[in-house]
Amino acid sequence: MLLIAACIFTVMALAAIQGYFIYNTYQLNEKEINVAIKKQVSRLEDTEEWEELNDAWMERSKDFVREYVKGNAIKQDFKKYLKPNKDSLSNAMKIYMKKMAQPEDYDIDYSIYVNSIMLIENKKVDTIFKGKMLVLANDTLKKNHILSSEGRWETVDTDVNLAMIVKSNRFYSFDELQNIIISKMAGLLLFSVVLMTFVVFLYYMSLKNLISQKRIADIKTDFVNNITHEFQTPLATMDIAIKTLKRKENQMSAEHYQHTISMIERQNERLQKLFRQVTEASVTPVASEDSISISCIEIKEIISDFKLSKPDINITCRQEQSALTVKMDPFHLNTIIVNLLDNAVKYGAHIIDVGLKIESGNFLLSMKDNGKGIPFQEQASIFDKFYRAEKGNIHDTKGLGLGLFYIKQLVETYKGKIKVESEEGKGAIFIITIPV
Repeated sequence: MLLIAACIFTVMALAAIQGYFIYNTYQLNEKEINVAIKKQVSRLEDTEEWEELNDAWMERSKDFVREYVKGNAIKQDFKKYLKPNKDSLSNAMKIYMKKMAQPEDYDIDYSIYVNSIMLIENKKVDTIFKGKMLVLANDTLKKNHILSSEGRWETVDTDVNLAMIVKSNRFYSFDELQNIIISKMAGLLLFSVVLMTFVVFLYYMSLKNLISQKRIADIKTDFVNNITHEFQTPLATMDIAIKTLKRKENQMSAEHYQHTISMIERQNERLQKLFRQVTEASVTPVASEDSISISCIEIKEIISDFKLSKPDINITCRQEQSALTVKMDPFHLNTIIVNLLDNAVKYGAHIIDVGLKIESGNFLLSMKDNGKGIPFQEQASIFDKFYRAEKGNIHDTKGLGLGLFYIKQLVETYKGKIKVESEEGKGAIFIITIPV
């Protein structure tokens, strides 16, 4: 968990650093574009034609002041006085900007706003207008107004002996700024996304492989512990029996002698069975092309042999069709059933129900038990090699974790499938499906 948390923190830190650099790059591109636009605006404002357009509204403002001083107009009439001139100036500005346009220019809007007009007479200031009023614009104004420059125009009207101060602001508008910056940064953004995705994928694969390796290591450790324990009992028993025969061979009764020999045979058979399990799990089975008839009669023979060592287990068999035929080696069928029965008994079952039927062109073998069940989180792993559902105390349940693995190998050899349905504490049902 600490490693996962460290990986997440590292990815977040890398993402934050990447975001910081991308933001700085965006700001730098924005500044470069604004500098280029301001140069474009400066070029527009550095011609006699532009001076004439600018002087036109100023002269109009000067005319209004004269009328105001004469008493022919009031301050509130200023906007109405400039309005007729505004439309003609805007059209002229539009034509002028098209004429001045160059291939590398940006598509901008240009506008001039008057902010204030003041009269000064004998050091007395009279504010004719204060606010923000559009006096000309080349096109429909866009949303983002960017200040280009501030203007201040002072003049003395000798006719009325007044000084007039006009303040104005010049703006440019550029709605495509964000889109242009993003298009310029497209390569960087794409590279950043790909890089971060690659880093996250590397972390994911590394953690996944690490967890997988840890799980395999745990399973191998469990296997070594289990097989050591499984071998210890028969070897120790055989050692005691052999020593008994050596020391007391002449003193033993025939019955005692036969009992000791039988003990050695049983432990030898147990050792051979353990070795067979490991060998079978290491060799890929070969499917048989011969067809066999499967019914509860054949199954009951396998069940009878199994119950010789487990007489207290109640095992029933049922079949839905009278004749069930499938291509399978009888030995493989026997191995599947015995391993399933053995697995059920190991995990607490004392009632087992075996079901046989043909359904949708498939042979179905089901085995339901009333054992302690399999936790949901372990159901995907029980068919793995050496995996055992009960860990920790290896003495509780005997086995090497190979039975279900070998069953799955056999079933897949015949292009079949095996699945388990179980709830902890409510037993389990194994369902094997093999094409007929």
